[in-house]
Amino acid sequence: MSYQAKTNWTFHDPVTEYDINRWEQGIADAHTQIAELTADVSNLKTRMNTLESTLPDGFTRNNFNDDLSTVSSITVLRGFYNEAQSRLEV
Repeated sequence: MSYQAKTNWTFHDPVTEYDINRWEQGIADAHTQIAELTADVSNLKTRMNTLESTLPDGFTRNNFNDDLSTVSSITVLRGFYNEAQSRLEV
């Protein structure tokens, strides 16, 4: 059961056993949800660290240098000329 907040309390409203049980259940449910979310975040952190560790030098900074002297033909599907570093990046 989801928490049902009562937001229209007045000064003379009696606090019943039902109200207190509702509060306590809301607190218990919130703690359960926090524990589940903590486990999910920990799992995602582990997965991200594993993924990052498989990428050489962070992948985006991976330097693969080849003068292509042994290649007889090549087709470039994507790339651009990096003027700042005077190189073709594919």
